[in-house]
Amino acid sequence: MINYKNKKNNKLKTFFLDKHPYIPFIIIVCFAFLIFFIIINHLSLDFFSAKQVTTSEEEKFELYIASPTKNQTFEIVSTNETIPIKIKSKELENNNYNYTIKVFIDDSLVGNLKEPPFEFNWSPPETGIYNIYAEIVDEHDKSLYSTEKIPFSVNFSGEIANQPIKIENLNIEEKKNKILEKAQYRSQNASPIFAYKCYTSPVIDGNLDDWEFFEKFTYFNPTIKKENYTNAQDCSGVFSSCWDENNYYFFIKVTDDVYNQPFTTNLINKGDSVVLVFDSELEKDFNIPFLNNDDYEIDFSAGDNSGSSAESFVRWPSNAPLRNAVIASKKGSGGYIIEASIPWVNMPTATALDETIFGFTVSILDTDNLESTELVISSSKQFDFNNVSTLGTLILIDVGDLAKETKETSSTTNNQ
Repeated sequence: MINYKNKKNNKLKTFFLDKHPYIPFIIIVCFAFLIFFIIINHLSLDFFSAKQVTTSEEEKFELYIASPTKNQTFEIVSTNETIPIKIKSKELENNNYNYTIKVFIDDSLVGNLKEPPFEFNWSPPETGIYNIYAEIVDEHDKSLYSTEKIPFSVNFSGEIANQPIKIENLNIEEKKNKILEKAQYRSQNASPIFAYKCYTSPVIDGNLDDWEFFEKFTYFNPTIKKENYTNAQDCSGVFSSCWDENNYYFFIKVTDDVYNQPFTTNLINKGDSVVLVFDSELEKDFNIPFLNNDDYEIDFSAGDNSGSSAESFVRWPSNAPLRNAVIASKKGSGGYIIEASIPWVNMPTATALDETIFGFTVSILDTDNLESTELVISSSKQFDFNNVSTLGTLILIDVGDLAKETKETSSTTNNQ
């Protein structure tokens, strides 16, 4: 009787797990899977495939430097001349990201760009080789993307290379910005060219001594037959202009390895020449592509192959020589210089006042040894002689008498 009770008690003491031995195994396997999924959730799958990790930010953005281009050389003839900096980012241009593009030259920060177009002008301090790169940063200054370093060079040369140091006038830049904030202009075509008012008019003699205080423009783009463009040594230019109540003045220094101008008078645009196109009522004509009576197309030649003098011709609207213009030129093995004054009376719809805005493009026509134009480079990104909507912008601005200001500053410095 006792043995029977002991056996019954032993059966009552048998554990649940003894009856179901597979349950601990299932628990262990489930726990192992749980640990495994926790681990892979915190590691990229590329960790297991040995692939390089690419962050989502790097995949999202593209950024490249449109100007200066790799190994581009800028020939500088004035310390007032600037280098155009142009950055392109499709994503930042088309979306409202709260990001900034930082631009560095030789590892020094030279620009913070928050809104398109991502462009500005940089003043090089001296001749040399520079490296430029740009990066996208977020609101916490964290770098999201960076370009490679692009080398370019700057050469100070020409007749006015050794001139006084540029006046750093922050009031000029502030005035420019205020004009652009309220102005209607075609920013997609080109950065505006500013023409300063001159208190002493330049002497039109083919020398560039009178142009040290005026801004210089160098960023010419191949626009017509651009497949023939090779490099800046083949065709490039430096342009500057100023104004007063009587005249619009300009000079252009053209680099051209082969000068060829067999034509005169109304045919000069068939040879090596320079063409200025004005739209004197830009706001009124903003959406009009065709030429009308407030537009002016004026051709200039440094002289023909036989040694004739410089000349000009108004192709539109009068189809006649430019009246009362003064033109001078110089020709050499590496190109030519044209300097001229255009009386405002030749453009009766134009207003010569501070903050006047024109549609404007200056173009250089290159023929080399051909019988017709081989290439056109322009101050606009795209240009068509029969489409004024491709014009860039010219702004007349009065910034004071910079020559007098420089003289007074130098006199004050010498007396201290």
